[in-house]
Amino acid sequence: MVVVVHLAGPTAFEHKVFDRSLLQPLWYPAMTGVDVFFVVSGFVMAVTAGGALLEGAPTTSLGRFAWRRASRVYPVYWVVTLAVLAAVVVVPGLREGGLAGTDLLASFLLLPQSGEPLLLVGWTLVHEMGFYAVFTLALVAARAGRWAARAVLVGWGAFVLVGHLALPDASSPWWRVATNPVNLEFLLGIAAGLLVLRHRGHGGALLTAGLALLVPAWIDLSVHGPLLRDATAGALVVGTGAALAVAGLARLERDGRLRVPALLARLGDASYALYLVHVPLVTLLAVVVSAVLPTPGGAAGVVLQLAVVLLVLAGCQVAGLVAHRVVEQPLLRGARALERRATRPRPGPVADPAQPVAERAELSGTASTLAT
Repeated sequence: MVVVVHLAGPTAFEHKVFDRSLLQPLWYPAMTGVDVFFVVSGFVMAVTAGGALLEGAPTTSLGRFAWRRASRVYPVYWVVTLAVLAAVVVVPGLREGGLAGTDLLASFLLLPQSGEPLLLVGWTLVHEMGFYAVFTLALVAARAGRWAARAVLVGWGAFVLVGHLALPDASSPWWRVATNPVNLEFLLGIAAGLLVLRHRGHGGALLTAGLALLVPAWIDLSVHGPLLRDATAGALVVGTGAALAVAGLARLERDGRLRVPALLARLGDASYALYLVHVPLVTLLAVVVSAVLPTPGGAAGVVLQLAVVLLVLAGCQVAGLVAHRVVEQPLLRGARALERRATRPRPGPVADPAQPVAERAELSGTASTLAT
């Protein structure tokens, strides 16, 4: 869905190559792919750390949680961003405006900034990292009980709503990120995850309810543009529909009533790599294709345009799979190896058989404390 956005938008691939868009009716509906992305992020966090939210007992250490989130997001993002930076330095015309208005440090650290990040989709990852920070606070609070963890999350949702309504047009990029209504979609994803963990709701009914919200929203977006002309209403309607649909699909899969095809599973594994590489790839292909492709008129032109767009769409999927295999997986393996090395228990002192039993016991207890 997000790839379609960057194929069909007013400044995207189709307009650059053909001066028109066959996919234009899909543009606004495809934008809700970002909403689904945020919902899935909340869902995954709830499922992987659900003990803290359901029982008040964190299932992993805070250090490990923070490391795994950072090592999952940053390394491959840095690789792609560095590639984009090198390309823009060599050929400034590849990116509109070059590096003007871009905070490079904020771009690499995924911090809020007034302009666009160097890698366009980085704006969504800024929200993602903010969500991880709040979720970490919830895990800290969970040590006092599940009520405390939930209070942190509910309090965050209230802050987003009140802050957006109080200062919707604030100039501070930090405030705009913190109070953007899309943050509510992370919470809806958490609710979907807890629903599945609690074994509540029939999968088919949940999926039907989700589609009952999403399909009319997609139709309305296709015909009228931004949903209800209100960011909060749009986030709640689309986010709730996505959360119900995700919960329903997960329940159907857990109940053995849904089997995910192997190809879709592999595309799912590569989805983050695809998310990162598709914009630079589409930008580069627009330059190349517009330079070499003839543009016949009439029906032949329409057929050619449709064929080219579908090939680029498929090519992005292939590029995502390759980037996942060649770049992302090795980086993840390296991060896990560093984690294992850092958490490997250090060997305790070797006891001298001639030492008194009490002294050996004291040394053993010291070693256990250090390892822990």
